Amino acid sequence: SGSGASSCAACDGGYYSEQASSTCTKCDGGTWSNTIATSCTDCAAGRWSGSGASSCAACDGGYYSEQASSTCTKCDGGTWSNTIATSCTDCAAGRWSGSGASS
Repeated sequence: SGSGASSCAACDGGYYSEQASSTCTKCDGGTWSNTIATSCTDCAAGRWSGSGASSCAACDGGYYSEQASSTCTKCDGGTWSNTIATSCTDCAAGRWSGSGASS
Protein backbone atom coordinates (compact mmCIF):
# COMPACT_ATOMS: atom_id res chain seq x y z
CA SER A 1 0.00 0.00 0.00
CA GLY A 2 1.10 3.64 -0.43
CA SER A 3 2.62 5.82 2.29
CA GLY A 4 0.23 6.78 5.06
CA ALA A 5 -2.04 3.79 4.39
CA SER A 6 -4.32 2.53 7.14
CA SER A 7 -4.38 -1.02 5.69
CA CYS A 8 -2.59 -3.14 3.08
CA ALA A 9 -4.21 -4.07 -0.23
CA ALA A 10 -4.09 -7.52 -1.80
CA CYS A 11 -2.18 -8.07 -5.03
CA ASP A 12 -4.44 -9.16 -7.92
CA GLY A 13 -4.03 -12.50 -9.67
CA GLY A 14 -1.02 -12.36 -12.01
CA TYR A 15 0.91 -10.19 -9.55
CA TYR A 16 2.88 -10.85 -6.35
CA SER A 17 4.70 -9.00 -3.60
CA GLU A 18 7.27 -9.75 -0.91
CA GLN A 19 6.99 -8.60 2.68
CA ALA A 20 7.03 -4.81 3.20
CA SER A 21 6.45 -4.09 -0.52
CA SER A 22 4.95 -0.81 -1.63
CA THR A 23 3.79 -2.24 -5.00
CA CYS A 24 2.82 -5.54 -6.61
CA THR A 25 5.08 -7.01 -9.32
CA LYS A 26 3.63 -8.53 -12.51
CA CYS A 27 4.34 -12.24 -13.08
CA ASP A 28 6.53 -12.98 -16.11
CA GLY A 29 5.24 -14.89 -19.12
CA GLY A 30 5.24 -18.63 -18.44
CA THR A 31 4.19 -18.09 -14.82
CA TRP A 32 0.97 -17.30 -12.93
CA SER A 33 -0.36 -16.42 -9.48
CA ASN A 34 -3.59 -16.25 -7.49
CA THR A 35 -4.52 -13.16 -5.50
CA ILE A 36 -2.42 -12.34 -2.41
CA ALA A 37 0.60 -14.22 -3.84
CA THR A 38 4.14 -14.02 -2.51
CA SER A 39 5.62 -15.47 -5.73
CA CYS A 40 4.63 -16.66 -9.19
CA THR A 41 4.34 -20.34 -10.14
CA ASP A 42 5.70 -21.84 -13.38
CA CYS A 43 3.14 -23.07 -15.89
CA ALA A 44 3.28 -26.85 -16.26
CA ALA A 45 4.59 -28.33 -19.51
CA GLY A 46 1.81 -28.37 -22.11
CA ARG A 47 0.48 -25.02 -20.82
CA TRP A 48 1.49 -21.38 -21.31
CA SER A 49 0.77 -17.83 -20.13
CA GLY A 50 1.54 -14.26 -21.03
CA SER A 51 2.79 -11.82 -18.38
CA GLY A 52 0.39 -10.92 -15.57
CA ALA A 53 -1.57 -14.18 -15.84
CA SER A 54 -3.82 -15.57 -13.11
CA SER A 55 -3.84 -19.02 -14.77
CA CYS A 56 -2.10 -20.97 -17.54
CA ALA A 57 -3.85 -21.96 -20.79
CA ALA A 58 -3.57 -25.37 -22.47
CA CYS A 59 -1.65 -25.66 -25.72
CA ASP A 60 -3.95 -26.60 -28.61
CA GLY A 61 -3.55 -29.83 -30.55
CA GLY A 62 -0.63 -29.52 -32.99
CA TYR A 63 1.35 -27.44 -30.48
CA TYR A 64 3.45 -28.20 -27.37
CA SER A 65 5.32 -26.40 -24.61
CA GLU A 66 7.95 -27.03 -21.98
CA GLN A 67 7.56 -25.93 -18.34
CA ALA A 68 7.38 -22.14 -17.78
CA SER A 69 6.61 -21.32 -21.44
CA SER A 70 5.15 -18.01 -22.58
CA THR A 71 4.01 -19.51 -25.92
CA CYS A 72 3.22 -22.89 -27.46
CA THR A 73 5.44 -24.18 -30.27
CA LYS A 74 3.92 -25.61 -33.47
CA CYS A 75 4.74 -29.25 -34.23
CA ASP A 76 6.92 -29.74 -37.32
CA GLY A 77 5.71 -31.57 -40.40
CA GLY A 78 5.84 -35.33 -39.88
CA THR A 79 4.82 -34.98 -36.23
CA TRP A 80 1.60 -34.33 -34.27
CA SER A 81 0.26 -33.71 -30.76
CA ASN A 82 -2.94 -33.72 -28.69
CA THR A 83 -3.90 -30.78 -26.48
CA ILE A 84 -1.71 -30.03 -23.42
CA ALA A 85 1.26 -31.75 -25.10
CA THR A 86 4.80 -31.64 -23.77
CA SER A 87 6.28 -32.77 -27.09
CA CYS A 88 5.26 -33.82 -30.59
CA THR A 89 4.99 -37.44 -31.69
CA ASP A 90 6.46 -38.75 -34.95
CA CYS A 91 3.95 -39.98 -37.52
CA ALA A 92 4.02 -43.73 -37.97
CA ALA A 93 5.43 -45.22 -41.17
CA GLY A 94 2.88 -44.95 -43.97
CA ARG A 95 1.38 -41.75 -42.45
CA TRP A 96 2.23 -38.06 -42.79
CA SER A 97 1.26 -34.62 -41.46
CA GLY A 98 1.83 -30.98 -42.21
CA SER A 99 3.08 -28.66 -39.46
CA GLY A 100 0.70 -28.07 -36.55
CA ALA A 101 -1.11 -31.40 -36.94
CA SER A 102 -3.34 -32.60 -34.11
CA SER A 103 -3.96 -36.12 -35.42
